[in-house]
Amino acid sequence: MNYEQILLEQSEAFALHLGDRIDRMPERDDSHRALATAFACELGIEHAYALRILFATGAQNAACAMLHVQYDALVRAAWYAYAASDADFQAMLDPDSGFTLPHTGRMVHDLKTRLADEPGLAGLVKPLLAMNDAYSAALGDFEHGGINPMHRTGSGFPVDLFDTVVRSSNGLMYLSFRLLARQGPPSDFIQSIDEALAGFDDALPMACFQDPSRVG
Repeated sequence: MNYEQILLEQSEAFALHLGDRIDRMPERDDSHRALATAFACELGIEHAYALRILFATGAQNAACAMLHVQYDALVRAAWYAYAASDADFQAMLDPDSGFTLPHTGRMVHDLKTRLADEPGLAGLVKPLLAMNDAYSAALGDFEHGGINPMHRTGSGFPVDLFDTVVRSSNGLMYLSFRLLARQGPPSDFIQSIDEALAGFDDALPMACFQDPSRVG
């Protein structure tokens, strides 16, 4: 078994482990904010699953594009949870309001502003800010058929890029599960998600978010 297969198997095991934990979650909040946040978190988790399938079947460029989509879903989840106003949610629920969601770049800016007032959000927001600064342009290239995937088509897909994308996806997936775990009544359940990290260090980032040279 080669390195790529090993990392994908570790990643799948990590996802199943987190999923087993979240299945034991107490009742969820049914507010519009919590429901929107949970939906976006679950969508991001689904994107992570698709990314692993794409890599496993040799669709490496599509897998890189999927990381960008996964990142956007988590940004939206975080924005719903911590930056969207009550008026935003009222407008979203009104089909005649003409409301459109802000671009994810604007959402990231709103989260950065919120972080200044609420330092406790750093564990979620700082990785999103770092990834936005380091990877957005490069990953968008894969999504829209830019220069990066054309280069990879001729020279092959490097293991270090595979490693960065899969680990980054795992990190975003963990953050999605963690934010999902917060969409319920206050409890110590969140600790169960954090404890799920044990034994999966070889499949996790977060330092890779801080090295933009590894994507491109």
